[in-house]
Amino acid sequence: MNNPFRSAVLGAVSAAALLAIPTLPASAATPTPAKPELTCKVKTSEGLSYTVIKAGKGEKPGPDSKVEVNYSGRLASDGSEFDSGEGAKFKVSGVIAGFAQGLKLMQPGGKYRLCIPSALGYGPEGGDPIPPNADLVFEVELLSFTTPPPKPVIAPADRVCAQSTTSGLGYSIVTAGSGRTPTDADMALVDFTLFDAESGVVQEKREWEKIPLAMATPLFAEALKMMPSGSTYRFCMPKSDGTMGAPQAGTNIIVTLIDVRPAPPAED
Repeated sequence: MNNPFRSAVLGAVSAAALLAIPTLPASAATPTPAKPELTCKVKTSEGLSYTVIKAGKGEKPGPDSKVEVNYSGRLASDGSEFDSGEGAKFKVSGVIAGFAQGLKLMQPGGKYRLCIPSALGYGPEGGDPIPPNADLVFEVELLSFTTPPPKPVIAPADRVCAQSTTSGLGYSIVTAGSGRTPTDADMALVDFTLFDAESGVVQEKREWEKIPLAMATPLFAEALKMMPSGSTYRFCMPKSDGTMGAPQAGTNIIVTLIDVRPAPPAED
């Protein structure tokens, strides 16, 4: 004969067991994290290796581009993470060579793993917390980038100087003027364009600059003293005379002398 009390007790126990949340073993409650992937599939001629985790779309950044990325960096030797960032913004040319090379392969929305040898990273010197001769592994997601418009380029025929002074300063008269030539007591009002003599790429351009000749570098003062107001000259810089702020050899400058005025009194 069945015992009804016993059945009720067993039924209660069975229901409680069904409703109870099972206790997981300690190893299941805290799973061991997966080891980071530290290898890359494709190797470039420069020595960088990379793996495309996720392809992006669109244009690729150039050396002058400013990128926005999520990234993490690890030591290839043991996988330890030394740096990470989200929404980090920087110029492509402002990072280590291997990272810059990798960025120039990517498109927005893409995620790459970059395996960077020491020679394209921090080299034998290292850099805290990166030890010397350390190979690095980055995972990088390119969120977006912007690229400034290209710099103007001076045409080859407009880069050279036909004559030179005894000091070695080269010059050509682009446009003749008929006004007064400045002296050390004057201030020159000028427009000028600095450009690379070989490539013609414009490095700096300014308008209506007020330059007291007494405060100019010797070479620039010499150049201005050659010019009648209203003229435009092209100057080719010789080897630097060591003066602070003097244009370097290989830099040419186009100057338009707008006006000549007496220099203001020097402040005590």
